[in-house]
Amino acid sequence: MKSEMVLMNMDERQRLAWFMANRGTVIAVGAVWIGMIGWELTHGRVPTFLMVMVPVFALFRAGLYFFYSSRPLVGPASAHDPRFVRYVKALAALLLVGSVLLPLYSFVSTPGVEARSVYAWDLVKDDALAAIPLAFVYLWPVLVLGLARLQSRRPLQVLIQFAEPVLAVTSCVIVMWIPQIIFEYRTLFFFIIVPVDPKPEWGCYLPVAANGLYLVGWLAGFLRPWGVQER
Repeated sequence: MKSEMVLMNMDERQRLAWFMANRGTVIAVGAVWIGMIGWELTHGRVPTFLMVMVPVFALFRAGLYFFYSSRPLVGPASAHDPRFVRYVKALAALLLVGSVLLPLYSFVSTPGVEARSVYAWDLVKDDALAAIPLAFVYLWPVLVLGLARLQSRRPLQVLIQFAEPVLAVTSCVIVMWIPQIIFEYRTLFFFIIVPVDPKPEWGCYLPVAANGLYLVGWLAGFLRPWGVQER
């Protein structure tokens, strides 16, 4: 995984401008954060979470500083082995694809009836449009990893780098909420007797865990030291 500055082929002046833009953004976010704390205090509310996160962010930044300062930042030895990141992401993709074989939800349609498991293909048989979000849930890492192999497309690499966490979170939201939304929708409008409170099964939990593993690989690549080549 490369830094966005390398992917966008920045020269030294552009890199300095990028660092200054990042610094300005951090200052602006900090000012807004402190402003929100002040706003809550002036309205008689104690923003515990906002106040606690200030030292947490400071400790996180200090931890990153000592992490980077303890490693050589010149030459090829400065970067972690990128194969680790690829292996973690590939494992997450395999787990996500394999989870399609597990039941998503279980429910009881009527009192006294034995619980029935619902799989992804059951949702597709009931509603063909459900195939679109479900295909995204299980296949997005495969598509992203395939596009990431196009090393010559720098803008695409930058887009993928920033889109991966958003895609992972979206996948978790879909797998945890879409089936329940479908059940409730049919109960309200089509008067079909289906449960309004389906119970999540391994088919829900494993995709969430796989997306979490993918985020671990993404974070490991995103935070790895950037090597400065000797001249």
